[in-house]
Amino acid sequence: MERVTISIDDDLLAKFDRYMAMKGYANRSEGMRDAVRRLLADEQVASNDDETCVGCVVYVYNHKERALSSRLVETQHHHHDVPAATLHLHIDSTNCLEATVLSGTVGQVRHLADQITSQTGVKHGRLHIIPIAKT
Repeated sequence: MERVTISIDDDLLAKFDRYMAMKGYANRSEGMRDAVRRLLADEQVASNDDETCVGCVVYVYNHKERALSSRLVETQHHHHDVPAATLHLHIDSTNCLEATVLSGTVGQVRHLADQITSQTGVKHGRLHIIPIAKT
């Protein structure tokens, strides 16, 4: 492992230290390594739709919306090679949250996530992508 020295202004370092304490990092080096990994992973995913990845699309929807549950299931079945698993949670009498784990290329995962979150009745949706190194 190589040791490096960086300069960071006092305000930014104070914010970083508070963030690390809140997240439970043992030291600045671990926090900095994670920050760099995240930055590089985001760039890798953003620049290549053919990159192999796993992702999780999380969305909240009104289960009383006419035929929405069926449309969501049909959308996933249409892309049967991408979804891996879905967690379903009843938030209240009207709203449900689903978290669907996806696996494929960045382009495939984004496409399916967009098709899910753009359905009428889906209130909120967010996709998180993690690149997978080819071995």
